[in-house]
Amino acid sequence: MDGLVRLLELVYSAGSVSVTDVMRLGFDREVQEERGWLSFLHGWCVHVADRVAYLDAIIQELEFCRRHMFVGQLVVELRSGDAVVLANSIMYFKAICDFGVEKLANMQLFLQASAAHLDRRMQFLARFNAM
Repeated sequence: MDGLVRLLELVYSAGSVSVTDVMRLGFDREVQEERGWLSFLHGWCVHVADRVAYLDAIIQELEFCRRHMFVGQLVVELRSGDAVVLANSIMYFKAICDFGVEKLANMQLFLQASAAHLDRRMQFLARFNAM
């Protein structure tokens, strides 16, 4: 039933009962949906890249404070054993950052695959429009 409703909506939107016009509109919508997905995925890649850069900056600051404990004492009150807390925090943030880097790499691969898929759909639509 859902397919019939979608087909009727396409016929109405195309303003024609010609199969060619309806199919052209359907293929065009598919390309538009893929472009939207690609844009969304690209935005997520940018978000993850920004988060990785932010985590990397935190790690650098924590490592600096661990190497130069007097700098850390200017900001917060350090007690004995806080060097262990700093080391654990660095390991924690590095694990999160490494996961973010891996996620970004996977997302970029998916983005490339999605872009290739969009190109194939656009080529098909161009061939269909040329008929």
